[in-house]
Amino acid sequence: MFTNKETSEEIASILGEGAEFTGELILIQGLRVDGVVRGKIRSESALIVGPKGRVEAEVNIRRISINGEFRGIIEASDRVEIHKEGKVYGDIYTPCLIIEAGAHFEGRCEMNGHKPEKRETEPKLKAVESPSDTGRQSVQAAQSMSQSANADSPGWSPPQEERD
Repeated sequence: MFTNKETSEEIASILGEGAEFTGELILIQGLRVDGVVRGKIRSESALIVGPKGRVEAEVNIRRISINGEFRGIIEASDRVEIHKEGKVYGDIYTPCLIIEAGAHFEGRCEMNGHKPEKRETEPKLKAVESPSDTGRQSVQAAQSMSQSANADSPGWSPPQEERD
């Protein structure tokens, strides 16, 4: 768990083994999960996922310590700890990430601590049918799409055509 005594005193609520919660939790003090939580969790305190705990959520928290399983998005303003028995599948946004040997983490981590704004992007290349004889049309189509996708990039210029 957390190494300092102050954090363990922040835990005021426990969701015990066998209990399940689905929805949004907004907490003033910390929570320990030994059961299952699905949804959203918000707190300026700590979240501890016990060895038998499972959380499937979007979490905005100060600190999180994971000994069980977590799936979702973690935004932690202080730190994220994944202990040797812990498993995390998802994205982490925090200034401090601690992963013990033996822990499992599958996802992305950004160490600036803030989740980036969502922006819609469209694919830069698209598969196209090509004639079986040369394939030149598909290459030209891919180059055309690449040029239009990169045209807004500063300092970009289209490639020069090959001479026959």
